[in-house]
Amino acid sequence: MTNETNYPSVNIISEGSELEGILKSEHDIRIGGILNGTLKTECKVIITEQGFVSGDIICQNADIAGKVSGDVLGKNKVTLRKKAILNGNLTTKILVIEEGANVNGLCKMGDITVADTQDYAEKVLNGLEK
Repeated sequence: MTNETNYPSVNIISEGSELEGILKSEHDIRIGGILNGTLKTECKVIITEQGFVSGDIICQNADIAGKVSGDVLGKNKVTLRKKAILNGNLTTKILVIEEGANVNGLCKMGDITVADTQDYAEKVLNGLEK
């Protein structure tokens, strides 16, 4: 996604950085450090080999090379790179898993309706507010 000046907009949590809480954005998010909390974007999430997310991820597309401890909802496509570790459930329309990736959880693939996505997002976010 681009902004009014046509420059790509990317939020970056760099290696050596740590963030705690809910991260929401309308733009791409790249995690090279640590996020303890929920991540929600209408764009792409990239988790580098050094990146770690302890919490749920709700996004359009995800490219995961690091570690996630939580559920992942990719409305379109999720790619798990060879060193990816996912400890949680995965829901997406299209799934690409490289040899060596590790998934410890349930996987649901296929068309995801808007209602399913909204129900999931509301459940996750409401659970955090309690």
